Amino acid sequence: MRAIHALRGTVRAVGMVAAVALFAASQTVAADNYRPFVLAYTESGTDVSAEAASVRERLEGADFRFLGEYPVSDDRHVVVVTHDDLLAVAGSEARGGYIAPIRVSVTAVDGELQVSYNNLEYFRHAYRLDAPVSGVSDRLASTLGAERDFGSEDGMSERDLNRYRYTFGMERFDAPYELASHGNRRSALSELDSNLGNRVAGVSEIYRVDIPGQDVTVIGVAVRESDGAAQDSADLHQLGIVDVGEFRHTATVPIEILVRGGEVEALHMRFRKALHFPDLRMLGDNSFMRLRSSPGALEETLKEVAGYEEEDTGFEW
Repeated sequence: MRAIHALRGTVRAVGMVAAVALFAASQTVAADNYRPFVLAYTESGTDVSAEAASVRERLEGADFRFLGEYPVSDDRHVVVVTHDDLLAVAGSEARGGYIAPIRVSVTAVDGELQVSYNNLEYFRHAYRLDAPVSGVSDRLASTLGAERDFGSEDGMSERDLNRYRYTFGMERFDAPYELASHGNRRSALSELDSNLGNRVAGVSEIYRVDIPGQDVTVIGVAVRESDGAAQDSADLHQLGIVDVGEFRHTATVPIEILVRGGEVEALHMRFRKALHFPDLRMLGDNSFMRLRSSPGALEETLKEVAGYEEEDTGFEW
């Protein structure tokens, strides 16, 4: 029996090495094309929670820092981690904090579990970061696996990602939601702590991480209709409309709120959602048009939790 277990362990190890080699080869062949997600592996089963616990254990054993987890639904679960090397990259630019969270999802689809994570190379270029993330990407691949990249049929080049917007007139990376302005980061975090703790507007905290070398904190939040969020702003509602492909984009959530000094922002949904679903059609079933009310609803939801106040212009009408 011990011999059988040993053989299984050897086969799994060899398979992991082969997967990593194939992943590296695919990155070399398509060095200028990036896709938003990496499928680590699939296996038969339906126990999402147990697989998520296994994923967390493996990541922590490989020196990834656990930040939090988000049980999105019975068949979707996200584990969020980071790594010291990735935090150094996040600290290299004023708004680089968006790269800090690694979102690893476990999704049950037709009796099979899909484990995937956000592709750091893809998002590094989208967030306009020059510092390399290849070391962390390689560690992820060796820890969890890397069967294939997915989320875009043709992928996008570094240049396309640097200037990405879904279509003419829509927001780029440098046009976020401006959620609130407070005196300093301590005041901003105090306001967020109170509102997130009370689940104002159906928003709750999943994780937070301070960015070294920057006056920045990133907070990952869940937006749940069951907690009182407007349907159009809710994570699960949006995923239910657009996340219907063969390989699921569950690692899209949780979304990030970035506190920089006293300023509170979040990536605009018309940028962030499109970045995670770049091949999604504008019209038809399961299209962006089905989410046309969501960007405004999400902005109002996040402003409420950030403590937004209308500016007093001094005029009376």
